[in-house]
Amino acid sequence: MTTDWHALYDDVKLLGQFGSDAQVAECLGLTRAQISAWRTGKSELGTLAKLRILDALGQDTLRSAVLSLLPHQNRALLEAQHLAFVARVSRGRLESQARRMDAEGNAPFGNGLLAALPPEDQARIVPHLTSMTLPLGAVVYEPGDRLQHIYLPATAVFSLLQVTDDGATTEIAVIGRDGLLGLAAFMGGEPVPSRAIVQTEGLTYCLDVDFAKEELARGGQLQDLVLRFSQALITQMAQTAICNSHHPVFQQFCRWLLLSLDRLDSNSLSVTGDLIAELLGVRAATVAEVAERLQSMGAIRYDGCRVEVLDRHSIETQACGCYHVVRREYERLLRDA
Repeated sequence: MTTDWHALYDDVKLLGQFGSDAQVAECLGLTRAQISAWRTGKSELGTLAKLRILDALGQDTLRSAVLSLLPHQNRALLEAQHLAFVARVSRGRLESQARRMDAEGNAPFGNGLLAALPPEDQARIVPHLTSMTLPLGAVVYEPGDRLQHIYLPATAVFSLLQVTDDGATTEIAVIGRDGLLGLAAFMGGEPVPSRAIVQTEGLTYCLDVDFAKEELARGGQLQDLVLRFSQALITQMAQTAICNSHHPVFQQFCRWLLLSLDRLDSNSLSVTGDLIAELLGVRAATVAEVAERLQSMGAIRYDGCRVEVLDRHSIETQACGCYHVVRREYERLLRDA
C-alpha cells in the first residue's frame, strides 16, 4: 500500500489551520523551496518530515524516534517547536472530531451525566455548554482558586491531586466521561483545596458555575446524578488513600492504569513517565521500573511517552482489590451515566 504523503500533508495543513504550505514547511524544518520541489515531483519528502507528519496526526508512538532524529544543535528549541506543532494539529483533530459528533447529534453526550439527563433538561442545558480541547498536562485549577466553570469531560481525563506544603503531589481521583470536575462549587467548598490537571488530552464541555448551581437547585435528575457521582468519587478517594498507604507502587500503578482506561475508548494513554510519577507521588525511575516489569510480562508496551495495554486481564489480576471496589461502586451508582 502506497502512502499518499500529499494528502497527509494537506490534512496537517487543514487541521492546524495553516495558511500556506510554507507555514507547514517551517514547522517541519523545511524551506519553501524544498516543499515546492517536493510538491512538483522534483524531490522526495525526507524521512524525518514524514515521521513528524505522522506524529502530528496521532501516531505518537513515533514521538521518541522523531525527537531522537532532530539535529543536536539547538535540540531543546527544536523539540519545543515540534511539540507545539503537534499540539496545534492535535487540537484541530480533536475539534474536527467534535464537529463530526455535533453533526451526528452526539457531541454533548460523550459525557455520561449529560447523556443520562431527560430530554427537557438537555434542551435547557446544552445551549449553555461550551467545548474546548485541553492538552496533556494542562493545569485546570490550583489550590485556593475559585471555580468559574464546571467541566464535563467527553474524551479528556482529569486528575485531582493533593499538594503538600513542600510542593509534593499525589493523585486522589481520576475523573472522565463518567462525571464532572468542579464538585466543590456545588458543595460550598470553595476555594478548592486540590489541583486539577489534564491526564489525557481531549474534549471537555464547560458550564458557567452560576448557571450550573441554578440547574442543580432545580432538583430532579441532574441533582440525583451529581449526588450519585459525588458518592462514587468519595469512594474512589477513600480507596486511593488506602491503596497509597498499604499497597506497593506496582499495584498502585495497575489501579491507576485501569481506572484511566475505563474512562477512554482506547487501550493506550499518551502520558509521560514524569507525569505518572507526579500522579503517583513517586520518582520517575520507580515508574520506569514498574513499567518495565509489566512490559516484560507482555501486559503493556511503554516508550516513555505512551502506555499501550496489550493484556488487560493480566493487569487486572496484578492489581489490588482497590480497583475492583471503585469500579463496582461506579457501576452501581452510575450504571446509566
